[in-house]
Formats: sequence, structure tokens, C-alpha cells
Amino acid sequence: MELDLDRTGLESKGISMKIVVAIDGEQSAHSALAEITTQKYSSDTQIHLVHVIVPGFADVSTPGIPDNVAIERAEEKGVLERMAKNLKEKLNINATAEILEGEVAEVIANACKQFGADEAIVPSHARHGFSRLWFGSIADEIVDAAPCTVVVLKMSETKA
Repeated sequence: MELDLDRTGLESKGISMKIVVAIDGEQSAHSALAEITTQKYSSDTQIHLVHVIVPGFADVSTPGIPDNVAIERAEEKGVLERMAKNLKEKLNINATAEILEGEVAEVIANACKQFGADEAIVPSHARHGFSRLWFGSIADEIVDAAPCTVVVLKMSETKA
């Protein structure tokens, strides 16, 4: 009997896995959904969608100034809910969603550990040169910290 193998080395027809998907906006949700639909996961696959809010100076709301954390939380909650709905409608996979706070790589790695993930799917913003030197690569940090296989999705560069 010949097996059709995918990148995980498992039979690609009806793979049941536990996957953490890091979402950072609508573009990463679309890319992650496209990646997930190319795989042949069974409907008992468990997907945990995660967005991480990085703590910072905007944590304290001030009268008259927009509450950026609340705005980000509301926007990302909508993205996660739409992604979960798409997974259910397109692949009959139920997904859980969570917004967490902390340093992104550490939080994603911990989510993978707590969820018992076989795989993590994370976006990369494809920074180069000084931008990469200054900001670093969160995707690289997740690859180093996560206890499971990490699939890094290259996002197209956006011009400001």
C-alpha cells in the first residue's frame, strides 16, 4: 500500500492534528486559511487561533485619547471569529480562539505547549535590512521557542 505523505510525514488523507495558528490581522488570517485548506486535515483536527497583544505604553486608557488596545482587541476578535467560521464552513473543523497578552514569541510557544500542538502556523512580515535588524524576526523567535513544528507563512510586503 502506497502512502501519500505530506510535510509532517503522516498520511495526508484525514490527518488529525492539534494546530496553533497565530493571527496578526486579516492578511495573515487569509494566508493561514489558504495554507490549512491545502492540507488534508480530518474534521477532528483541533485548531486554536491566537492573537497576541504586546504590552506597552498604550495599555492605560486616557480620557480623550483612543484606547488603542481596546480597538486592536475588537478588530482582532472579529478576525478570529471570521477565521473560525470559515474553518467550520469550508473544512468542518471547529476552532477555538483566544486573544492573549505578552511578548509574542513567548506567548505563542506557551500556547503551543498548553494546547499540546503538533504544529504552529505563524505569519512573517518579510522584513529585510535595517527593519529586520531593528525589529528582529518574531517568526524566528517562535521557531526557536516552540515545542513543535512551525510553518512560517511569508506575508507580502505592504508599502506605507
